[in-house]
Amino acid sequence: MESAPELVSFLERMFRNLNALDANAMVDTFSRQPGLLLIGTDPDEWWEDFEAASALWRVQFQELQSAGKFHFDIDEAVAWKEGTVGWIACRARWVSEGVAPLSYRMTVLLHEEGAYWRVVQWHSSLGASNEESFGFEMTTDVDEILTMVRDEPPPVGALAGDGSVTIVFTDIEGSTALMESLGEQAWLELLDWHDCVVKQQTTVFGGSVVKGQGDGFMLAFPATGSAVACAAAIQRALSAGWRGVRVPVRMGMHCGNAKAEGGDFFGRTVVIAARVASAADGGEILVSQAVQESLGGAFRLDEARSLTLKGLAGRHAAFPIIWQ
Repeated sequence: MESAPELVSFLERMFRNLNALDANAMVDTFSRQPGLLLIGTDPDEWWEDFEAASALWRVQFQELQSAGKFHFDIDEAVAWKEGTVGWIACRARWVSEGVAPLSYRMTVLLHEEGAYWRVVQWHSSLGASNEESFGFEMTTDVDEILTMVRDEPPPVGALAGDGSVTIVFTDIEGSTALMESLGEQAWLELLDWHDCVVKQQTTVFGGSVVKGQGDGFMLAFPATGSAVACAAAIQRALSAGWRGVRVPVRMGMHCGNAKAEGGDFFGRTVVIAARVASAADGGEILVSQAVQESLGGAFRLDEARSLTLKGLAGRHAAFPIIWQ
């Protein structure tokens, strides 16, 4: 991969065509080959193939002629290429009379066709802040984001001496209906109580809270026995309910090797644990056969179930823990 200043020149020529509303020149920069795709800011701006792109520029350029004077100014552009493929990214400003300049971003993927570079994919957007889009600010500063990621320790404390880990997933069954019946304020209070129970018991039994997931958690333990004991303690604490309201939590777990990175775990062990949890009922702890074998009879288990786990081949045995 190498820097491609000639593609920056290509981009500058495209912006001159845009500013001049020269539809013919703009159309000539696009590939006639299958796979051409243009994506714009508006939700309906998704055009495929050369015929659609050609019609697009001719129609929209006619419409823009009545929009008053405007032009694009490029603030920054970078371009790279490898073989017959090139790509460009740029930040620019849409400047129009009587209107504050708008942030404009664009990425372009190109293919070398004979003596010419042609656009095969174009994606442009008028920038809007996250606060405008989502109603709240989000971290966007790159240095701050990198610092946050680097400062987050990997959950190595949850690993056993042989590098294995027991992953537990929890979630409240029927949470949407429960939220609707309680109302938002009471639901948030219930969640605070639920979260406190899960976190406290996880700490007591030597586990780690890997992450919260709405109304549930991903937990990690260095030993299967600790994971099951914790799960049972959580179920017993939650079984009394919140202010007389039953809170049915389903839990599932699996043990094995997993990759620890950036405060999280990844790999097949995590996937199986999540799939086993999704097969559990509210108020149930369901464990994989690997966990059952690791427990060595230390806990009472109900009869095995044969499960089909989404995305995983074959059938899998899972065992309910008798925790009451």
